[in-house]
Amino acid sequence: MARIPSTDETFSSLFAAHHQELHAYCLRRLPVDDANDAAAEIFLTAWRRLKEIPSGDEARLWLYGVARNVVRNWTRSGRRRLRLVAKVGSLAPPRPEAPDIRVIRSEEHQEVIDAIANLRDSDQEVVRLKIWEGLSNAEVGVILDITDRAVEARYTRSIKKLHKLLAAPTATTTSSPFSSDREEAAS
Repeated sequence: MARIPSTDETFSSLFAAHHQELHAYCLRRLPVDDANDAAAEIFLTAWRRLKEIPSGDEARLWLYGVARNVVRNWTRSGRRRLRLVAKVGSLAPPRPEAPDIRVIRSEEHQEVIDAIANLRDSDQEVVRLKIWEGLSNAEVGVILDITDRAVEARYTRSIKKLHKLLAAPTATTTSSPFSSDREEAAS
């Protein structure tokens, strides 16, 4: 007879397998203190809903879905907090350092981050999930509750827009981070 793992064992293995990548997901989207709290909230939700979590790789995607909702709630909460500070105080609220800036500091990457910020919110999330998290179209589709084709369409549209934004000549940009080696060799 096969032994059924206890709730503690199930949660511990889920936490060990996915905490690092989900914490990194939060760090790329929130300030460090908020990211730490958000990661904890993700696993608090997982503990509370342990019986609802699918098994196998589906558990990872379920956790990403929870993470997406938690990060959105933290972001909304942060904006409300900043508006409240602005109303209460006569000074403008300090703008928190974007999590992207802490994670990626090179000028070239900053240009990409700035370009991504020009995309629609839903397209930004597709690009981030595919590139930063390394997820497939099917996995992104599960997290965002859209079809694989919709993921591919959003991703393709976003990459084309990013190419245009990054190809626009600026004083500091000499080449697009998305350009191929062939394009650079030809110039």
